[in-house]
Amino acid sequence: MRKRFFSLAVLGLILSCALRPGWLLAHGDHGDAAPNEGGISRVAFEGFQLELLTSPRPLRVGEGNKIVAKIVRNGSSEPVRNGKVMIGVAPVGAAGSSALQKNSLPWRSHPAEPSALLPASELVWSGNYTVEQRLDEQGLHLVRVALMELEGKSFHPPAVLEFYLNVSPAPGITPRLIFLLLTAAVIAAGGMAWSIVRSRSPAEPKSPFDLLGIRWLDRFVRWRGFQPALQIPFLALTAGIALVGFLDINDGAKNLATKLTWLFWWPGIVITFILVGRLWCVLCPFGTLNETAEKLAKPKRMFPRPLRNLWLATFFFVILTWADEQLGIIRSPQMTAWLIVFFALLSIATGIVFQRRSFCRYLCPITGLQGLYSMVSPVELRPKDPAQCHRDCHQDCYRGNEKGMGCPMFEFPMSADRNTYCNFCFECVKSCPTDNLALRFHAFGKDLWASRRHWLDESYLAVVLVGITTVVTAQMLSDWSGWISQIARLIPVPVRTLMKPVTYLAITESTVFFLASLVLFPLALLGTVWVSCRIARDQARGMRKSFTTLAYMFVPVGLAMHLAHNAHHLLVEGPGVIPALQRALDRYTPLNIGEPNWNIIPVLSLEVIYWLQMLLILIGFIFSLSVGYRLAGSLFEGRETAGKSFLPFIALALFFTLVNLYLLNQPMGMRYSP
Repeated sequence: MRKRFFSLAVLGLILSCALRPGWLLAHGDHGDAAPNEGGISRVAFEGFQLELLTSPRPLRVGEGNKIVAKIVRNGSSEPVRNGKVMIGVAPVGAAGSSALQKNSLPWRSHPAEPSALLPASELVWSGNYTVEQRLDEQGLHLVRVALMELEGKSFHPPAVLEFYLNVSPAPGITPRLIFLLLTAAVIAAGGMAWSIVRSRSPAEPKSPFDLLGIRWLDRFVRWRGFQPALQIPFLALTAGIALVGFLDINDGAKNLATKLTWLFWWPGIVITFILVGRLWCVLCPFGTLNETAEKLAKPKRMFPRPLRNLWLATFFFVILTWADEQLGIIRSPQMTAWLIVFFALLSIATGIVFQRRSFCRYLCPITGLQGLYSMVSPVELRPKDPAQCHRDCHQDCYRGNEKGMGCPMFEFPMSADRNTYCNFCFECVKSCPTDNLALRFHAFGKDLWASRRHWLDESYLAVVLVGITTVVTAQMLSDWSGWISQIARLIPVPVRTLMKPVTYLAITESTVFFLASLVLFPLALLGTVWVSCRIARDQARGMRKSFTTLAYMFVPVGLAMHLAHNAHHLLVEGPGVIPALQRALDRYTPLNIGEPNWNIIPVLSLEVIYWLQMLLILIGFIFSLSVGYRLAGSLFEGRETAGKSFLPFIALALFFTLVNLYLLNQPMGMRYSP
């Protein structure tokens, strides 16, 4: 029965993804235009409804852009024909958001100035009033739509409606992209020279400061209420997010559930991995439910031995990412809420059947991702004197005693040499009879090269994460749908005629996602390993050992891409949580903290965000070379052999970096479009 439960749960998730094709690629009947990329895009005015559309989406610098005012009768989809409409667009100005806040925008004192507004003609579709204009500046722009006459009704003075949109840089190879590509090439050349001529001289390690020597911190983590004090608020918050997702408006741009989950939790949680490892596991509501169910049921069964790895968790992560791209989970409050319910039930069921935190260790879709990224963290919980552990300890840190539980993540703290599966619950600190555990700082990313343990499931996931982040970033580009349409033409015409366009396009996109992330990127690493082993000849340790070891050098590449991708969403769309919070509090509580303003202003200018993304990518590249050089030194015999054998890996890391730089220099869409 238990096996059937898990099988039905997984099958139900997959079928729910496959049987809802209507959610795919749904942008409405707008011709070649789509809703704009900033602020409100639809308003009602005196019996009419006006929606601002753009083509391309987002608009681009230096191209012939279409700005469309689609006007229909309010409450119906019947277009309003033969109206007189004028449209104008201009950059907000050098002052950026400060100018917007002060309402000192262009045209504010002359809303109907002829030089600012152009006549809009009905093109392609009835009721779609269009102007074509070349834009020379990127960033935030103000659009004014002046309604002169609609269905014989004249407006004196003209009714002027305002919208905001973002203009992206032109696609393709630009001068600054060339500069970045050359910079990456210079870094690669430096890495090659460094790997060949640098000789490592071991330094005497210094004894780092034990943070548990701080009395209040030591007492806090030993306190029995340490975990409940952190878990209960997050469990209540997650329940509230699910309720808002079910009960509030089913619009991801305005619902607080989607804003908090995908614009704050998802980007923010990665930062916690970098700084404090898997501490999130202590706070995680699903881990709390798993652990609580396990304590109440007291199961005797261990998780099946063949599945005590990351393969199943990687499967869940890949399926979840694919389902989001095909079904738009992050844009659907109800689907977000159902996802919370699904994993809550799965974590409880796992706790009832299996010992300890089996869900967190083997099933959680982000356990592998956070484990690998936590190896970058500079915080470690390790034995002060490993020899004392082996000499005197009776494994209380693993088994538990009257002072504390055993390690919930099935780790032996006395032999730990990395953060991959340590969630900083401090149960081992409580149960250690000799007080032989220390909380210390070490170099960023040290676990990636210093750990003695390397596993194929982790290595495969490390390179798959690079592939997934690359493909997901590409899917955000405005040119992506065109690329997929071109690839879909490879499907034979007789086969395509049997399906709707939305179906064969979805099949094509899914095939590209799975093939690129799960096959092509790992094959690229496998080919690089083969070349490296040919260079090393008799000094090589074998392709499996080389693949398993050197794959960890690509963790910084995937991490940097993950941060760069989400930085755009967090800093550009993140302020949208404020009006969503105002709306939710006003609707479901007695509190009223102001009228929501959906004209979203980025936290930083788009130029600053752009250079932040580029800096993250380049830092990840440099970090990858540093980690890879150390791993190669431990894998190949002899400094000269290690240096030569490492050269193909530098080339592969450079290739991944160049692809990422190119993608991030193309026009990218937002997650939400109100």
